[in-house]
Amino acid sequence: MKKLFFIVLCLVASHVSAQDFQSGEEPGTVLTNTFWSDCFVQADLDMSLQNPYGYSFSNVFPNGKSFGLDVAVGKWFAPLIGVRGKFNWENALPLLKNGHANWLAPFYHPGVNRNRGGYIAAYGDVLLNLHALFLPYRADRTWNLSVYPRVGVNYNFGVSKGALAVGVGVLNTYRLTPRWSVYADVAYVMSGSGFVGSENTKATGTGSGSNGYFSLGIGAQYDITRGQTSERAVETRGFWNNWFAQASLDMTLMNPYGCNFFSHALTKGRTHGLTVGLGKWFTPEIALRGLVQWENGLIKNSKLEWVPPVDDPSQNYEGHGFVVLGLDALFNLTNIIQGYQENKLWHTSVYGRAGLLHHFKIDSYSPVLGAGVEQSYRLDDRWSLFGNVGYQVTTSEGSAGMTGMKVGEGSNGFFTFNVGAVFDIGERTWKR
Repeated sequence: MKKLFFIVLCLVASHVSAQDFQSGEEPGTVLTNTFWSDCFVQADLDMSLQNPYGYSFSNVFPNGKSFGLDVAVGKWFAPLIGVRGKFNWENALPLLKNGHANWLAPFYHPGVNRNRGGYIAAYGDVLLNLHALFLPYRADRTWNLSVYPRVGVNYNFGVSKGALAVGVGVLNTYRLTPRWSVYADVAYVMSGSGFVGSENTKATGTGSGSNGYFSLGIGAQYDITRGQTSERAVETRGFWNNWFAQASLDMTLMNPYGCNFFSHALTKGRTHGLTVGLGKWFTPEIALRGLVQWENGLIKNSKLEWVPPVDDPSQNYEGHGFVVLGLDALFNLTNIIQGYQENKLWHTSVYGRAGLLHHFKIDSYSPVLGAGVEQSYRLDDRWSLFGNVGYQVTTSEGSAGMTGMKVGEGSNGFFTFNVGAVFDIGERTWKR
């Protein structure tokens, strides 16, 4: 089974190709389709290779090997960008058994994880087609190479623990017919140690030394809907158009596990900071935004208690606070529902976030998963005002609002409120 898996993997790399767009009037442009076009479903068999913190990957066979099933549904907004939701169930299928999976928690109890149901994971991927980035779009292209960032959650039935997950992957599809494709999916996912710790709370790492696993899948894809343009269609511009920069002041309210948020958040859990970001709208419906959120380093809250170090939270401010590096996928609900209107001033968007949190004072890193809603108002051709509210979840080890609990027993969160301005860089409008 292992040899066959790698032979097929070498022949077929991974991705999705549910794309059927029409070229625009100008060179290098493509017409967008209706929102419900260019959707696809996928199913594959996969192999995971565990990479626990502190253990040599050279021993992954057979200690860290397991097999599972993946199903996914996704959509392409444009030839360059798409999104996919994916569900994985690992180490529980009757025909795919590894009796030496020592690194699937509980540690060094092979078979226990499988008997209890293995583990499950749910992911969200943003697919970026490299062929569409560097080459002109061709509807008849059979091979497509893509990369994606990933964010999600997983849960291990073997030890009744879950964790956040962030990762990256590489994809490449081969289309067999207008509807059917074959693909392989190769990703590396980083997760908290609570996901792999043993029953007696032994952990193989912390938030500062997270565990990871490779996921390698081979399967088939079916395009549910084909591209269909309409009166809402617009021409996507070149890659360097429709960029934007933004800056905002923010306030966070910590929501640590086990603490009474509603009674004490404004005193014990409040911080202030600055957020800057840079992003691009790929279509009127979807954008990606990278951001840096610097917190508790400019304005001090002398009553702040819910940030590490736990014994003296004031040292967090003296150590320059903490920073969140994030990547957002923004979905403009106004344009999704009403279609693109050039003179529209108000826009409502929602976003999902994947990122990394770092506390300077204790030198700790933790993964971040978040979501929020954003409202913007256009002032002129370049400037807009915006405000958003979001909620971000992070692991307990070294995270904002650390409660001192054992790794993996619970996660902390924090609300974020931003008010700021956006400046459009390059061409702003879309040609209808």
